[in-house]
Amino acid sequence: MKRYLTPVILILLGLAVVYGAFLFGKHTKPAGIPTPEEGTAGILSLPQTREVDLYFADLTGQRLSIERREVTGENREDLYERVVEELLRGPVDETRLRTLPETTQVRTIYYQNGTVWVDLDSAVRDEHPGGTWTEVLAVYSIVNTLVENFPDVEEVQILIEGSESETLAGHVDIRGPLMSRLQLLAGDWE
Repeated sequence: MKRYLTPVILILLGLAVVYGAFLFGKHTKPAGIPTPEEGTAGILSLPQTREVDLYFADLTGQRLSIERREVTGENREDLYERVVEELLRGPVDETRLRTLPETTQVRTIYYQNGTVWVDLDSAVRDEHPGGTWTEVLAVYSIVNTLVENFPDVEEVQILIEGSESETLAGHVDIRGPLMSRLQLLAGDWE
């Protein structure tokens, strides 16, 4: 009997180790900012061409104003990136003002579990004109543009050169993901 019991115990122990490794690997996730590769894990098939609302400043610089454009992308992240690039190009309509420095470049954009990470180069910070309200409009032009155009996007995390930053220009806390603020269309902060 002992002769048969030892191999059975070893097999059961082996199965327990494999099962434990499976469970541990399945439930552990790296903390913090996902890598772009992790962000593409759940690529959603979206229409290649889509009409979107871009959020720019109005002529007074006191509120956000919508300009509609058509954008084309190959997949989720590509479409998000094209939308942000359109925002960076600035408004076509002369009744609106750009909210972000003209030289700002998108480094990468990725999506995971309702959050879009927008990684911009340092020009967004270094060439920002400053001022509290100008910074509010800059940050929320990005956030509102992504959240309000895509139902699967709940919040946006802005990164600069691949890292979290406290602010763009010293006033608006961007250390965590931000939700849309539609009241800025009326020029209201709260």
